[in-house]
Amino acid sequence: MKKKIPIRLSLSMSFVLLFASCTTMKSSKENVSIVNPPLVSPTPSVIPQNNHKTPVNKDKDLKDILNKINEIEQQFLSQNCTEVLDKAKSLETYSKKINFSSLPPLTEAAIYICDARAGMDNPTRVQKAISVINSLPLRYPVIHEAWLHNTLADFYFALGDKQNALNEKKAARGLILAQQQDISSLNSQILQLNPSEQGIQPNNSGSPVTNESNPNNMNQDQIAISATQMLNNDSPEQAIALIDTIPMNQRSDNLKRIRSDSVNALVMNLRYKVRALFVRSSQQTGAARKDTLKQSEQILQGILKNYPEYSDMAAVQNNLKQVQRELAKP
Repeated sequence: MKKKIPIRLSLSMSFVLLFASCTTMKSSKENVSIVNPPLVSPTPSVIPQNNHKTPVNKDKDLKDILNKINEIEQQFLSQNCTEVLDKAKSLETYSKKINFSSLPPLTEAAIYICDARAGMDNPTRVQKAISVINSLPLRYPVIHEAWLHNTLADFYFALGDKQNALNEKKAARGLILAQQQDISSLNSQILQLNPSEQGIQPNNSGSPVTNESNPNNMNQDQIAISATQMLNNDSPEQAIALIDTIPMNQRSDNLKRIRSDSVNALVMNLRYKVRALFVRSSQQTGAARKDTLKQSEQILQGILKNYPEYSDMAAVQNNLKQVQRELAKP
């Protein structure tokens, strides 16, 4: 007797495979901008008004839906919203069987974001996109997170909410700045592999803030401003990495203070994670319990090793002793 696979599970499984395949597709990377995406022509909304669904029972229906999902995600990764909306419109056939909130996260984001971009004068469409982005369970690498913040800024601006638009633009700027550190690191690594290779610097043509493209070109006041933004955006590890581009004996008192605050914030985040793991271990038995406690132990040992300047290290040591006592129990 064949087992029926729920549509949600099938879509989730397919999403893993589809996302892996989509990320390898060839595209013109130079034409894809995080801050200045291509304009989208106004179109009627493709999102059905009725979100009620009934089970999909036919294999052919499932196959067609998965094919559409694949096409939507590929076009979205290429920032081709026109094709995304065309593909999404073709899903109307199944609007009574599935709703868009049951689609994989990347597909859902693609449809709502492109739908909003094609209807920026419609507050309802824009607000729906904001809700989807803010609740998106899919976490992108930081460079894509910057794009998400910038997209939110555009949508807030369309609603006349300049303060939230400004906050999201600043968040995007801080995240993009953090990525620029990688250029210096990659240049060094490339030179080690091939000393004759020339290093590539960020292209600053037309940019009003040329110093922010590379931490090596920034003064300490600029680094302090950017690091503070990262810390306020709950990215203390990025703030630490940026400040660490300045030798310890050359840092201003302000940079030292910001780094100390960033270390405290980062360690507190790690301790919250340990706390969650410790609570989980109390609900487990056997090997699973040991593995969870081991994870806690490793995180705490990492704090002791990597952040000895943390302001409440005694508490970390006490946490570690507590975890180790639990590990010693049979």
